[in-house]
Amino acid sequence: MAGLPSSVSPRGRAAQRGQALVLSLVLLFAGALGFHFMFSTGQVASTRQRLDNAADAAAWSAALWRARVMNYHAYANRAIVAQEVAIAQAVTLTSWAKYFESFTTTASVLAAPYPPVAAVLEVSADLARTGRELTEQAAGEEVIARSSYKRLLATSQEILHASVDTFGLGAVANEVARANDSRFFAFALPDEGAFRPMTRRYEGDDRARLKGVVDASLDPFVGGPRGMDLTLWLLPSSCFGNPAVAPSRWFQELHKRGGTVMTPGFERWEAADTHSLHDWRPRRGFFGFRGCNQVEALPLGWGAAQVSAGTSPQDDPAAGGADGIFPQDGPLKGNPGDVRHNAVASLLAEAGIDGNAQPGFQSYNGIETVRELAYEALANPRFPTSTVAVLARAERDDVHTANVLNVGVGRLRLAENYAGRRLWSLGAAEVYFRRPAGAPERLEYASLYSPYWQVRLVEPSAAQRALADTYVR
Repeated sequence: MAGLPSSVSPRGRAAQRGQALVLSLVLLFAGALGFHFMFSTGQVASTRQRLDNAADAAAWSAALWRARVMNYHAYANRAIVAQEVAIAQAVTLTSWAKYFESFTTTASVLAAPYPPVAAVLEVSADLARTGRELTEQAAGEEVIARSSYKRLLATSQEILHASVDTFGLGAVANEVARANDSRFFAFALPDEGAFRPMTRRYEGDDRARLKGVVDASLDPFVGGPRGMDLTLWLLPSSCFGNPAVAPSRWFQELHKRGGTVMTPGFERWEAADTHSLHDWRPRRGFFGFRGCNQVEALPLGWGAAQVSAGTSPQDDPAAGGADGIFPQDGPLKGNPGDVRHNAVASLLAEAGIDGNAQPGFQSYNGIETVRELAYEALANPRFPTSTVAVLARAERDDVHTANVLNVGVGRLRLAENYAGRRLWSLGAAEVYFRRPAGAPERLEYASLYSPYWQVRLVEPSAAQRALADTYVR
């Protein structure tokens, strides 16, 4: 049996030469084709990732602008409250200065039998008169400045609020997207009017909410009744010693009354301070003695001031009409701030009000109209949210694939199939209300008086995705 050859013959080896080259060319072609495909895929994936990041950044920035505008509303509302408080303080100080002037003048007249005392009180009255004049001048300038600043703040609220609509947010979103890559373009999707009813102007009777905030911000001297009752145990009344009445009515009393209020029409601050001596006098009826009545025996001091939007108490029915300052059923009725308890002194105080003679006191524009949450229109009035959706895109020619670079011919030309001939990315962010980290632990509901509006990224809703599809096709 013949054995197998131990090696290939020289002719066989010559026939096998060149086969490795063919295999290498095939593998090289396959590798080049794979690299060609991977290069284009990598370019698309890289651009898409940058576009996703740009869309998220644009959505977050647009929502942040909306949150900052809402926080500005809160700061502006707080500033308006501060201006209103300052105006109330100016009116109160003017009333007190007038009261102190009349009190020292009355005291100097009563002290006429005692020349040394009267001389001191006359000097005090002169100083009080000078102080009153300076106070009126300063208060008038204060009212002008504060009223103008209030109107400026309210106007700025409306200007800034117009910048958080779809067009304004789209400008912010596009600026951020282009800052990420100059080839990108982004715009905010319309929210179908979801944000517009979230806030509104509080005008007319709705200003009671702002007035309530102002009243709560007043210091005790301005906001509280400035009242005091003092029994003069050394000065007997006309009922002194009468066993038919209580011993507390045997002596005369000093009654100090005062207060500062905003009229029901929200157009005027009024302040008044009165001080009178009251006596208990017998009241007799048909059958003889019927007890003792308290009467105002002597007005000692009085003063009143007002700032208004151009109307006088007699011309404004909401302020009490002919009742003048502090209507009989006003907020100070029945408490120590009821200045009409000292009837004669209050009439003297009212007679001293002359708005036209007080520079700037007629420049007051009433409780300002401000922007606040429209709670009645909110699905969740305690913790409302507002979502901003941004759609970003990149043009096909800006994605540097092999096809765009004109690499490949025939079937090796890999053409990308983009939706709408562009790359798209949708991002969304939400504006919400929450106290900042580190703030005292307490539950606080959303409002435009606290600047706690923040932003977070969220998943686009189904409605936003459907709306984005109408742009992509």
